[in-house]
Amino acid sequence: MNRVLDRIFDFLAVVISVILVFTTLSIGYAIFVRALNLPGPVWIVQFNEYAMLFATFLGSAWLLSKRKHVSIELIVSRFSRRGQKVFDLIHSLMGMGLCAILCWYGTLTTVENFQRNVINVQAVDVPMAYVIFVIPLGFFFLFLQFTRNLFGGIHELRNLRPEGAASSGTADSAGSGTGEKESHGGRN
Repeated sequence: MNRVLDRIFDFLAVVISVILVFTTLSIGYAIFVRALNLPGPVWIVQFNEYAMLFATFLGSAWLLSKRKHVSIELIVSRFSRRGQKVFDLIHSLMGMGLCAILCWYGTLTTVENFQRNVINVQAVDVPMAYVIFVIPLGFFFLFLQFTRNLFGGIHELRNLRPEGAASSGTADSAGSGTGEKESHGGRN
């Protein structure tokens, strides 16, 4: 299951890259056309708004899986290693709960917009359900990643040795392990 999620997230990262390239090029094109006093395409602002929405919600789970999301560690960094792991578990549980609620609500809203055939009337008329379906999808992927983080954190917490449990023999072997890593690094 982890490999499947990783492949999905990696695929979404590529999709986001394409979206960001599209955004950059289309905005650059609009600026260039305006500089020439030519009429710019009317759809650029609208589709760039959609692109930012899609990039945000499709990329958030990938970002969380790489541990590159925004976090404030001012207080947590002062905890013991075990305390940090417990805090990570609480964080994952809260994230799972919040994402489940927002995924459910987003799904209901998307279905309602689809059933009522709500149209986003701008330069190009687009059914609103086609725009906002990415919100519950993104929260669903975030829910899955928080779940994966939770189970990974539980596994790490179980395997975490109590502080001060390392003997002097363990410290010596850890020192030689560092040398081995350095020598392996030289070969690669």
